[in-house]
Amino acid sequence: MSWCDKLASTPTVGFRLSTHFAPIEIILDAWAPILDRASEDDAKNTTVEQPQTFYGIGVITREGFKYSADESKISVAFQHRTKVRATSGGPPRMEMLSTPMPFTALMPVVEARLIEATLLLPKAKDRSVQRVGVISTTAIAEEDLPPGIKRFVSYVGRPWKADYLDSFNITITADISVTGGIKERCVHTIAKSEDKEQLMTLQFDWQRLFDDGWQITQANLERVLQGARKGALAYFEDLAEGNRFDEILISSTT
Repeated sequence: MSWCDKLASTPTVGFRLSTHFAPIEIILDAWAPILDRASEDDAKNTTVEQPQTFYGIGVITREGFKYSADESKISVAFQHRTKVRATSGGPPRMEMLSTPMPFTALMPVVEARLIEATLLLPKAKDRSVQRVGVISTTAIAEEDLPPGIKRFVSYVGRPWKADYLDSFNITITADISVTGGIKERCVHTIAKSEDKEQLMTLQFDWQRLFDDGWQITQANLERVLQGARKGALAYFEDLAEGNRFDEILISSTT
């Protein structure tokens, strides 16, 4: 079982594409087959986010899948969704709209939705995939951190000789490998609030960048995502186990 499954992490998968500017209305019209699948009840719980730019759009479905796109990026994320339902003669109750699933079970579902949404984009056949990314997001209590992340936090806090850090927000972008026109890197973000009631947030954004883009076809997208899933999960396991934070290994590379 993956550490991401044990920690109830949620996935986001996305592409960076060659740029094409299309107004929001055109993107929504292209995504009509996705939106049309919603029943009347589902449609009431499907929301369109206020766009940040003229060319950016976000759609969140009842099941908790968030579709986002702009002129050069597209992604699908899974987010837990709840609804407050009134009850007769009693207090309101919270109802879960989304269905919780393990990270590794959610990944193929998110990938399939991403492929569909990408193929529907305006001028998709004329564009190419330049980067693929897999993000793992986790809300977690400090005592439940996997061993590798505990060692990382301890290592960062050593200059202050602190066994316990009250709060922090650490972001590190690091290259993992460069091989034959393909570069892998990861953006690591670990945050802890001063508010003791707030859980820590772990977000690891694994990315694979291509010198030569992949033409957008069903087969190519499936191949790119299959490789990304394997590479990202292997790296997330490495982070959780913590071997790269072993001081003997660290000192041997300096």
